[in-house]
Amino acid sequence: MLDKPIVANRAGSLMPLLFIVVFSFMAAFALLLPSVMFFLENLGASKALATKILACYSLSQFFAGPLLGRLSDRLGRKITLVTALMLALGAYLSLAALSPSIVSAFIGLAVAGTAAGASAVAFAAVTDLTEPQNRAKGMGIIGASIGLAFTVGPAVGALLSSVDAISATISKPATASVVILVVGLAAALFLPKKLGKPQAYKVNGGPEGNEEEQPALSSGRLAGFKKLIGHSVLMNIALMMFVFTIALALMEPIMPYLIRDRYEWGPREMGYLFGFAGLIVVLVQGGLVGRLAVKFGERKLLATGVSLMGIGLLIMLFAPASWFVVLGLGFTSTGGALFNTSALALASQNAESKERGLVLGAVQSMQSLGRSGGPLVAGNLYQLSAILPLAIGVAAMAILLMCLRFLSRR
Repeated sequence: MLDKPIVANRAGSLMPLLFIVVFSFMAAFALLLPSVMFFLENLGASKALATKILACYSLSQFFAGPLLGRLSDRLGRKITLVTALMLALGAYLSLAALSPSIVSAFIGLAVAGTAAGASAVAFAAVTDLTEPQNRAKGMGIIGASIGLAFTVGPAVGALLSSVDAISATISKPATASVVILVVGLAAALFLPKKLGKPQAYKVNGGPEGNEEEQPALSSGRLAGFKKLIGHSVLMNIALMMFVFTIALALMEPIMPYLIRDRYEWGPREMGYLFGFAGLIVVLVQGGLVGRLAVKFGERKLLATGVSLMGIGLLIMLFAPASWFVVLGLGFTSTGGALFNTSALALASQNAESKERGLVLGAVQSMQSLGRSGGPLVAGNLYQLSAILPLAIGVAAMAILLMCLRFLSRR
């Protein structure tokens, strides 16, 4: 088995490269967040349609994640990441340069989401570079790149966006996305070719591994889900990831409308809010979650993350003043950082080394499914009642806590 890191002696130099790659994927999208919902509304999309268009990003990521993860198991992490970054460059170039329309926005976001499915490949590369006992820390470092992306991205995107919602556009933020993706592509080119290729090693660590060590030939999303269904722990992790992400995805797309309707805020304020939430994720995943995982274990951090998420949603649900929204986002961001990192670490620990790319791709695809499923209905729910998306999220967290208690007793 391939339990030892493939290039452990180079982990210190490769982790920063993976950090930059994941950061570029996420920051490219985060740059659009302060203005994209207002931009779609200005193009003539209703709230319900605008949230559905945004959902195509995560839906594409859902389908692409396991496929790219499996592809990286076969061909290597580097070539998969480089190809995905080039695809993302094309998508954001089209968003920046083409005449804005609902159709062009839909296509651009769908292609960008497909490329972002390669984030699962970067997480799989972390498992190639770390021992099991340090995996949560490694996941936290890469997860911190996502938090940093959602800190810097929205803040810069807010500065590049219009001051008010009526004149919101995404051409300048999308141009900045192209620039950051070029940096990510440059970092990916420095990754070793053999990273993540099990066939390069034997049982005792030599070259030319035997046939038993080669990755299974089944491919893509179905292979990943078959692996989850055949493993009760992995299936539980995937289902919890889906439910948790649904609650988060019901909140995020309606936030621009909620703060505008309640407090008359626009793209600038929305960018600062997203930036604050991303900063919390950076602090938790970059320095806190690794130590907490060693002390308390990933399962306890899952329950803590769910609890904090529920508290944050409750605060925003009944927020009497604008600063309560900031407080609520602090709780939800902390809860999300603890939950996501712990869930991915547990999944990697329960997966065979030669199939970690496949398994992590499948688990993260459940996250992407939740992120796409939430926006598909968030706009419709918001039109029925502004508090309905948040209330459903609170109920989902209560259900998750009961499930976690039941699983702990078993």
